[in-house]
Amino acid sequence: MARLTQSFRLLPRPWDPSAPGAREMGEPGLFTCACCGLITPGRRFPWHGDGPGPVCALCNILQDPTRPAIEREAVLIWWPKLPQTRIMTLTRCAHQTLMQTLGNGPNGQDAVWHRAIDAIASGADTAMMPAQCKSALAVLRALHARTAEARRRLETTSPRLLATALLMANRAAPQINESATALMDGIRLLPLGRLYDGATDVYPALVRQWLDTDPQPIMT
Repeated sequence: MARLTQSFRLLPRPWDPSAPGAREMGEPGLFTCACCGLITPGRRFPWHGDGPGPVCALCNILQDPTRPAIEREAVLIWWPKLPQTRIMTLTRCAHQTLMQTLGNGPNGQDAVWHRAIDAIASGADTAMMPAQCKSALAVLRALHARTAEARRRLETTSPRLLATALLMANRAAPQINESATALMDGIRLLPLGRLYDGATDVYPALVRQWLDTDPQPIMT
């Protein structure tokens, strides 16, 4: 079934972890994420917009932009011509490639992963990273470069600030609704390679789980 690319985008909602459907759904096992389109083991979440579900833990942050750790997990970019679904696919594939190249061992590798992810986000030199990372790094650099345009237009790249503003906006006013709609047509969410469950970053473990399901090279 073809993905409905326009159905999956930033979905401003108040953070409510106790709400029905806020947690994982279904039985453990493989499924195809309705957003990024990738085969995924384990954790699946219902989508609360007009698209079909379920979605993977990474794509789930699109509908939780006010979650407690969102500022460490994602950033806003401006890219009207690139669907949010494509951004999620590219990001997840790039992250899987990085993990596979840097080492997909147990928790001891998390420090290596975090240094690499932080270097990409900050624009630091990544010349010492393995050559096999070149394509993945290029993709992530290109995506991160679009934060500058988001900041120019919004004066922020914070998903929480944007979501809060949209939730507080009087969308019944035609001019405000038109402006908000135009904004959402161009704004995108870019995952940063971290995903918190409480104080614990569970994203490296998730990426390793994805790799265990499909260990073939993702980007070369």
